[in-house]
Amino acid sequence: MRLLFNMQKTLRKLWIGDLGALRAHLKRLDPEARRLRFGGVTTDHFIDAYVDTAFRLDATIFAVFIDGEIRGSAELRSIFGGASPDAEAAFAVEKDWQDQGLGSELMDRILTSAQNRGIARLHMICLSENARMRHIAGKFGARLTFAEGEVTGEMTPAQPTPLSLLDELVHDAQGFVTAVFDWRR
Repeated sequence: MRLLFNMQKTLRKLWIGDLGALRAHLKRLDPEARRLRFGGVTTDHFIDAYVDTAFRLDATIFAVFIDGEIRGSAELRSIFGGASPDAEAAFAVEKDWQDQGLGSELMDRILTSAQNRGIARLHMICLSENARMRHIAGKFGARLTFAEGEVTGEMTPAQPTPLSLLDELVHDAQGFVTAVFDWRR
């Protein structure tokens, strides 16, 4: 495990210019982290196809950058497409960066995003042995249901407020400016 001391950490929304960084992050996941994130064995080819469709499927993706590299990511994606009141949250944190609160920081950003989009039910679906995901879900008040090797956590985000909308707007604006500088490097 690496420690975050003396490292530059940024949490921001991803934009289309970040696809390469997201692809590299997901490919750095060890086989167990890939299995837990995607629910089965995945190949680099699968990750390439997944990332290629990430922004076309109306996903909102956040990432934690440490010293310019994505080390943790989270997605908010409508389950049924369109203006569905149901969405799913999914997370991936590279092994060396786990147990440092990155998943919780990402979950907080996902909850604000779900709140501001009027999501009525936020689902977190994982394999039953994914203790970290179950911990994050429980920490944020999700109701956990166990069935056939999977766990579903369900949460009801609050209604949007002027403060939650402003919070997201400010984070998005700061994140976009940061992204532009990152892309120029």
